[in-house]
Amino acid sequence: MATVRVAIADDHPVVRAGIRDLLEGADDITVVGEATNGTEALDLVNDEHPDVLLLDMEMPELSGVEVAQRLQAQSHPVRLLALSSYEEQEYVQGLLQNGASGYLTKEHAPKLILEAVRAVAQGEVRWFVQPNSPGPSTQPSDLTSRETDILRLMAQGYSNPDIAEALNLAESTIRKHATQLYRKIDAESAREAIAWAWQNGIMSQEDAPGASTD
Repeated sequence: MATVRVAIADDHPVVRAGIRDLLEGADDITVVGEATNGTEALDLVNDEHPDVLLLDMEMPELSGVEVAQRLQAQSHPVRLLALSSYEEQEYVQGLLQNGASGYLTKEHAPKLILEAVRAVAQGEVRWFVQPNSPGPSTQPSDLTSRETDILRLMAQGYSNPDIAEALNLAESTIRKHATQLYRKIDAESAREAIAWAWQNGIMSQEDAPGASTD
């Protein structure tokens, strides 16, 4: 397994030290540096080119969202795993809309951070903790089997043309199903739809698409 290069951005030294200890205990993860504020986080990413940036949301100088926005504007390839003391959905949605690949509360980080770093490094997009605020009322069972297939493939990184080929459908049909899917789950982007899929257990099901006929 390739080594995952990780940078840590958090203004609390005790938190940084704890996270670093957890990460450095894994053979497949290397910590390449630490930042204590948003400006340092940007410099660290541009200097060290980590695979994953563990990004605290409440930092001096630049907030986590501002750091995410600037990296997204640069089209920087680093994957962002957001860390916060809060579970409110507004934080999650704001981060996903600004390029974050995962969201993890500090309370749950000791148990989940290795899993989260590895998943984000591999391109997965997911919540690792269910937000307290209620999300869309749609349940996985409310989706058609075709919508579920499309969402699952989307979460695996397939583009619309790839999904169309995999399901033997026209690309315009895929776009139509995706539009209906977004409306059902109140998602404004593929990133939000993928996060919803993880949050609601879609990706814990068998990955291969079914032979749906909806």
